[in-house]
Amino acid sequence: MRLRAARALVGGSFVGPIVVDVAAGRIARIRPATGGEDVDHDIVDGVLTAGMLDLQVNGSFGVDVAAADDAGWRSLLAGLAARGVTVVEPTVITAPLPDMIGALERVGRARTEFAGEPVARILGAHLEGPFLSPARKGAHRAACMLAPEPAHLDTLLARPAARDALRTITLAPELPGALDAVRRLSGEGYVVAVGHSDATAAQVHAAADAGATMTTHVFNAQRPLKPREPGVPGAVLSDDRFFVGTIVDGQHLDPSIVSLVLASAGRRTVAVTDAIVTAGLGADRWCDFGGQPVANDARGLGRRRDGTIAGAGIVLDEGVRRMIAAGLDPAAVLSACTENAARSLGRTDIGHLAEGSLADLVQWDADWHPSSVWIGGRALSATVR
Repeated sequence: MRLRAARALVGGSFVGPIVVDVAAGRIARIRPATGGEDVDHDIVDGVLTAGMLDLQVNGSFGVDVAAADDAGWRSLLAGLAARGVTVVEPTVITAPLPDMIGALERVGRARTEFAGEPVARILGAHLEGPFLSPARKGAHRAACMLAPEPAHLDTLLARPAARDALRTITLAPELPGALDAVRRLSGEGYVVAVGHSDATAAQVHAAADAGATMTTHVFNAQRPLKPREPGVPGAVLSDDRFFVGTIVDGQHLDPSIVSLVLASAGRRTVAVTDAIVTAGLGADRWCDFGGQPVANDARGLGRRRDGTIAGAGIVLDEGVRRMIAAGLDPAAVLSACTENAARSLGRTDIGHLAEGSLADLVQWDADWHPSSVWIGGRALSATVR
């Protein structure tokens, strides 16, 4: 396959026109366009990017990843791909530890079952809990939270299928035993994210010393930034060792705060949705999430019955549109969804429009809707708005 694009996101900036040759599911060559090429797909008015990564997706389209069956997984992964999300880390929130281990194993089975199909690729699971601070629990169940002590880690990692499925784990670094847990987990190749935490800035920097490299939804469910105590946001924004997960639904964070994160963290900014089971559904449709009911409000924000925010009710392409509509730089927003997210995982084969990368591609129209999506060079049969 050969594509020509008037504009494309390469290395954090829009360039073009370019020609992209795809062979065996990967980008074989990128070169300047001359206008005389014989191409299979010509992107004249839109923008070509790599497929987006969403590293915090609890569910969407009525599907909760912690309890999804085969039909649910197919619906979820196909729906995300149609919206331009070609790589995902299904996210499992705090529950009894045996339940979380079972959910990890199901994520691993889905990763194997749907590998090679033209749907969103599962990288592995993001375990958001149970090693969180009850003081910053958000929508998580405090009764199920645990200290990250060796015995609990042993239990978590004892079963090979669960251990293999795990990719990222969020924890609160101020908990007893947390720094030793960070050393162990990062030493075994997992991404450790600071989140749902009442840590001081000093404790956050200590977590980076121990191997933590990521932040879970900066400013949300964490000790806030204050003049004489930077808290979690101040620490991760000022410490170049951290990538900064940032919810871009325009409601968890005002777009001006997202702009502040981009200005401070730059290419360390990773856009996520924190999407839950209600993402893509209408208002007041109640679903179970983490053992409790949740529904989108009139603004499309997932809430518990008591009004607590439970997660985003949007898919990442809608976050892109909201941020651009708020005046943020499109190249910076799209980079946060693609290249930055891939770098946070140490990956160069996904999220990049670059030679040798997988040909997971998105064509965006003038209104920033995905109009065409390719997974490994294979066009999807349909896209949705």
